[in-house]
Amino acid sequence: MEFLSKLLGSPARVKMLRLFVFNPERILDRELVVQAARVTPATATKELMALARADLVVRKTFYKDPILRAGSKVMKKRKSIGWVLNQQYAHIVPLRRFLRDTLSVSYTDVRKRLKGVGTIRLLVLSGFLIGEKDAGLDILIVGNKLNEQEIKIVIRSLEAEFGIELRYAVMSVDDYQFRRRVRDKLVRDVMDFPHEALIDQIVE
Repeated sequence: MEFLSKLLGSPARVKMLRLFVFNPERILDRELVVQAARVTPATATKELMALARADLVVRKTFYKDPILRAGSKVMKKRKSIGWVLNQQYAHIVPLRRFLRDTLSVSYTDVRKRLKGVGTIRLLVLSGFLIGEKDAGLDILIVGNKLNEQEIKIVIRSLEAEFGIELRYAVMSVDDYQFRRRVRDKLVRDVMDFPHEALIDQIVE
């Protein structure tokens, strides 16, 4: 991230570039950008304008998830103005390749962030995080007394940096071992294919 931040101007711009480039069909207004990229509203506005001027994103009207308005019993969709990746951008293919090739996943950082979520016995990265886009999961976490709410917070922070929704699974050691014995597809698709085990303290 530091290398790209210096090259492209700021960490926020890098996160927003990844957000749009790695999710080419997703329409995002400022509120959604703030949530997904974890930037301030002012920063989101500034960077959206910069990306629009560069013709990388284009404005598009869309309807957000329905909400229940005060005093009403009817769920109503919200009309909003958002931005979506300009699929006709002349350099979209090399830009996507560049952003993917320069996506540096720090194994030490991932382990550090998950340190306080409980006793992790197995931590495996797969899929997008190691360049295998067809895998079923990106992160597998196995352990005892795991705090799934804290794990969710960590996952959301990683998603903000990487610009993509991560597919992850959390399970107990007993559940994992059972799934291994019965050749469960979810576990098999991670462990029998390319992956990186950051923590492996389970005896098979």
